[in-house]
Amino acid sequence: MKKLYLLLSVLFLIDFGWGQLGPFSYISPGLQIGYNSKEGIFYGFQTSIGIKTPDSIIDNFTETIFIPSICFGFKRYHKKYNERYIDLQTVFFEGTTIDNLGPPIGIGIGKNFTNNSSNYRLKGYTWLLISFTVDYELERKSFNYSLIPILPIW
Repeated sequence: MKKLYLLLSVLFLIDFGWGQLGPFSYISPGLQIGYNSKEGIFYGFQTSIGIKTPDSIIDNFTETIFIPSICFGFKRYHKKYNERYIDLQTVFFEGTTIDNLGPPIGIGIGKNFTNNSSNYRLKGYTWLLISFTVDYELERKSFNYSLIPILPIW
């Protein structure tokens, strides 16, 4: 329980400082439930941290908004083993202003860490209130399909 309090305290401090950077910085924690094509059902949590400065949001040539972020996560498979992961990801929006944005599309690359091994992964996702994520593990050649209710903290 002490670890949970410590984690929540650290997230609060990071969020407080991050929120001072501008309207396009965020921390987005989420619980996830999913299915792996080889291991079956899993559950876990993840936190994404992203930032975008207001003066460089719109690229005048493509009118695409993108926000890079880093994602830390944890998965548990059938009480067999745990997996940690870290991803570098970017979400793209089409539109000219914040008020008329299209649906977000995200891509990422990351690395899983299990018992004594690691594995690279490719990730694609979209979201509104619930993120639908598909990632592919290169070495295990398996797919993960996840639903992740998210709670953006600005």
